[in-house]
Amino acid sequence: MVARLATVITVAFLLVPTVHADPPAGFQPLFNGKDLSGWHTFNPHRRLPEDEAKRKAILDEMAQDIHKHWRVENGEIVNDGHGAYLVTDRDYGDIELLIEYKTVPRADSGIYLRGTPQVQIWDYTDKNKFKNGADKGSGGLWNNSPGAKGKDPLVLADKPFGQWNRFRIIQVGARTTVYL
Repeated sequence: MVARLATVITVAFLLVPTVHADPPAGFQPLFNGKDLSGWHTFNPHRRLPEDEAKRKAILDEMAQDIHKHWRVENGEIVNDGHGAYLVTDRDYGDIELLIEYKTVPRADSGIYLRGTPQVQIWDYTDKNKFKNGADKGSGGLWNNSPGAKGKDPLVLADKPFGQWNRFRIIQVGARTTVYL
């Protein structure tokens, strides 16, 4: 059974105001619209030692980072374009995730699902990133090999800067389906 999750999260990476929306029937919100309860930060580029005390110290240090770069503003999660990744406190299995976001010029981000794959969010107009696939738009699976199914979105469906985009992401086992 696929758990149904929804969040109204601004993956805008810079200040982009909007309004908080309620999740559709049958979905559980990941974000309460008020604060970052249920979330922590994690830096996947930092190796965690096997020693439990050292591991805990590093994770505690990462947790302190959350308010340096992430905040709630007008019922939205906002990031300043820097810092560690925002991660749910809870682990999930098979999911259906609805997420709304706005992006800004030069954006290069995404949504990691269980570590990989990453559902890519691009500035689809940034010619410097065309070599990486930005011209194809958001919604591709970044970690897939070049030419592999799902690596690139089937169509460019991104809305212009300042408008809401909405992903519907379904992940069952190793299979990931993305709708934008």
